[in-house]
Amino acid sequence: VFGSSVWAGSKSLSLHPTSPLFVHPNPFYRTMTESEYKATSVQMAWDNHFAAFGTQDMEKILLDYDETSVASIFDWTSGEVSTYKGLSGITELFTKLFKELTDMSEMAGSVVEVVEDPKSAWVCWKCPSSGITSATDTFIFGDDFKIKRQNVVMTKKA
Repeated sequence: VFGSSVWAGSKSLSLHPTSPLFVHPNPFYRTMTESEYKATSVQMAWDNHFAAFGTQDMEKILLDYDETSVASIFDWTSGEVSTYKGLSGITELFTKLFKELTDMSEMAGSVVEVVEDPKSAWVCWKCPSSGITSATDTFIFGDDFKIKRQNVVMTKKA
């Protein structure tokens, strides 16, 4: 991520190198462990989630969820709603999603809004090269800055 975007597109979306959670260009730089990581703001939690999503780092992405987390995905193409609960459910969600995101060359984000009060984040994105023509995520954070609720609506190529 250093000096470039995690996502390409009309807006450049990347972690600032001074962020304590950005993906270091040195391959020997290690990711924070669960015991070392504690988000103290929505922005800090979002930076971690964003970096983990962009690099498909499951261990890092799970740092922002807990057993009370619930994620729901609505797929306009199939009409299906899928709900994932707790860390095992969130793991299942991202395992499936990362398998779908095989080509990130056209990943683009156009709206990112991170709000400290109420604790939330909203992102609109797409990855046509992997068959996702549009998606929007809304995140609600708890007082511990863990993602308590994530709602996703997406459209895939038919």
